[in-house]
Amino acid sequence: MNSVECVDLSNPFIWTTCSNSTKHHNIPSSPSCEAANKFPSPGNCTIGSKDDCTTEFFDSVSQKCGSGFVTFTTLTTNSTDGHNPLYSVNVTNATALCAPNKLLGLLPKDATGIAGLASFNLSLPLQLSSRASIKKQFALCLPASGRGVAIFGTGPYYLMGMVEKNVSSMLKYTPLIKNPLSSSYYINVTGISINMQSLQMPETAFLGGAVLSSVSPYTILREDIYHPFLSAYNTATQYIPRVAPVKPFDLCYDSRNLSSTRMGYGVPGISFTLQGGIYNWTIFGANALVMAATNAACLAFLPNQTVQNVPMVIGGFQMENNFLLFDLEKARLVSLTPPSTLLILYGTISSAHLLTTLPHTPPLYSQSWRSDGEIISTTSPSAASSLFVSRFFS
Repeated sequence: MNSVECVDLSNPFIWTTCSNSTKHHNIPSSPSCEAANKFPSPGNCTIGSKDDCTTEFFDSVSQKCGSGFVTFTTLTTNSTDGHNPLYSVNVTNATALCAPNKLLGLLPKDATGIAGLASFNLSLPLQLSSRASIKKQFALCLPASGRGVAIFGTGPYYLMGMVEKNVSSMLKYTPLIKNPLSSSYYINVTGISINMQSLQMPETAFLGGAVLSSVSPYTILREDIYHPFLSAYNTATQYIPRVAPVKPFDLCYDSRNLSSTRMGYGVPGISFTLQGGIYNWTIFGANALVMAATNAACLAFLPNQTVQNVPMVIGGFQMENNFLLFDLEKARLVSLTPPSTLLILYGTISSAHLLTTLPHTPPLYSQSWRSDGEIISTTSPSAASSLFVSRFFS
């Protein structure tokens, strides 16, 4: 049986729909049950019953609350030495939520559940860490199309293409900020610049941190940040012919008049200044403009009209073709410096593949991974310190 699950950076659980034809064991009141009900739901969902071991969860893809039985399942992945896959690793009796079928229709097409990557005991990376004896960290390489990969545990991490490169020496970090009321990953962004010109914003504008989201397709800025940002980008690109805006975007260009570079369209770079000023997260054309219609390349940023007091949400489109390592033990986000190194060296992750080639599938948010069948045996990797999901797509 093949199952497709959405990867969600903010979700604290692994959950899936449980078909009537597949045997699933509901867990009576137990440590796993108590753990499932321990985490505060970000969607103000009601806590489930510990008697029959159900829990309420908030699905950040559908923005809906749901109730599911806590069950045991199997996780199947592969070990790696940083170059190639080595052997299959099965983790039995992993804790998951048996989600109701009604939520399936609210997920992206063909998705049967969610692989939660939040820093919580029952998330995918922490269950793999505790059961397979690997470090509490994971790396994501989200592709615009084609091949992508998720790696759990330590490196090394090799890019293989025109040049084989161990990227470990090119990594810089910024702290991951803990929010006790949220399962999301936050980083401190202290400012935004366009073409190396800083936006004039109040010092308090970015208080609260930036959320990293694999569910939101595009970066969302709170309106008091978005409008100065939009105005500044409009001014910086005044020489480029416009076309009518394509919803939901506000600023679109005639792509026939845009030059091309290895980093996408030749437009001004957008930089997020990170805490400590160690490095900037710079966004070039490939992650700044999205083709929204024929000949219409639109600025892939949106105003935040729903979530209060969140300065910005960095969306999946802006994370594409970036190597992002979430080190949960040291509470830091590690990335290549500059973050767009993959684009500079190779153009895309597809041409600079990590570890192995993966099949092409159409774009799907949130980013997705696959796992084959039910888990029946258990083993721990002995020759490798990393596991990777071998059929992952965006």
